[in-house]
Amino acid sequence: MKQMKITEVTSYLSSDGVFVKVETDEGITGYGEGTNFTPRAVIGMIEELKPYLIGEDPQRIEHLWQSCFRRLFARGGPVTGSAIAAIDIALWDIKGKALGVPIYQLLGGLARDKVRVYGPVAGKSAEEIARKAKLLADRGVTAIRYRAFHDWDDLNLHDHKRAVMQQIEYTEAIRAAVGDEVDLIIECHGRYDPDYAVMLAKNVEKFRPLYIEDPIRHENPQAYRRLRPYTSIPLATGERGHNKWDYRELIEGGLVDYLRPDICWCGGITEMRKIAAIAEMYYVNLVPHNNWGPIGTAASMHVSLAFSNVALHVSLAFSNVALLELPASASNAGDLDTTVASPYPVVENGYAFPLDGPGLGVT
Repeated sequence: MKQMKITEVTSYLSSDGVFVKVETDEGITGYGEGTNFTPRAVIGMIEELKPYLIGEDPQRIEHLWQSCFRRLFARGGPVTGSAIAAIDIALWDIKGKALGVPIYQLLGGLARDKVRVYGPVAGKSAEEIARKAKLLADRGVTAIRYRAFHDWDDLNLHDHKRAVMQQIEYTEAIRAAVGDEVDLIIECHGRYDPDYAVMLAKNVEKFRPLYIEDPIRHENPQAYRRLRPYTSIPLATGERGHNKWDYRELIEGGLVDYLRPDICWCGGITEMRKIAAIAEMYYVNLVPHNNWGPIGTAASMHVSLAFSNVALHVSLAFSNVALLELPASASNAGDLDTTVASPYPVVENGYAFPLDGPGLGVT
């Protein structure tokens, strides 16, 4: 049987992010995304990986993932993780189109028929952020993520104690605005030393947050042992992970309750599936991070629909994908940028629904 072959790999850098187009000799084209904080470096790495792809069968996804990763002398890191992710997502898109099915069918089918999503809010005062949170809750969103210290970012400094006090103030204001039924996610962006993370956790516990995200810098996972004994609030981290090895200590050590891999940063669909499988063995749930690019959003939806450990409060009691970060949940439909790819998933009452069509399901 004649094998399909990759004829061209083209990368694109735009104000919307880093994208890749993989073309084949059968006229099937796949699209991927590797948007991160070093976009020109990712474009360069995609070019470095092209010789491992041209002329190869795009349906041999695992083989090509390993080829792109293991043939590099220096492996891992954000640039490699995002470049491989972009290519990997495009290969899954091709395979789905070739077989005429959505990617989630290739991953085992629907583990759930909808995905609970959370929306982010930002503000430079407690009053502003509470008002925005209330608007989101009134639209049916059941989980809201936020952080304080935006004003300190403008000054390019970080005062631990003042940031903690601001987080406490914002948490109290948002809880009062949205009531007890909405879950709160306290985002810290890895800003705190462990002692200040303890201070924060002790003071927000009474507001019953769903979890605290990235309370400690990510370089040393063992630092979570200094926080874990002092709080009953679940902990989350992992958006800065770039492959399965970056998550090993967190999972095996029982250091966090939720992992936050980003499909555009952690090596794509192929690698996120392995991260989810390892986490499942240790009863750790996933809340996929989303850099909000349109193709990455679509890919995140497919894994969230198919992986067993990505979802609380959905139709299946044994699912363990807890939530999905989704910009569409925080935006009015007319505000979403569809110049690169569309559509975004439909969101109703805090849940996103599957995209139609083969592959990623976006144009």
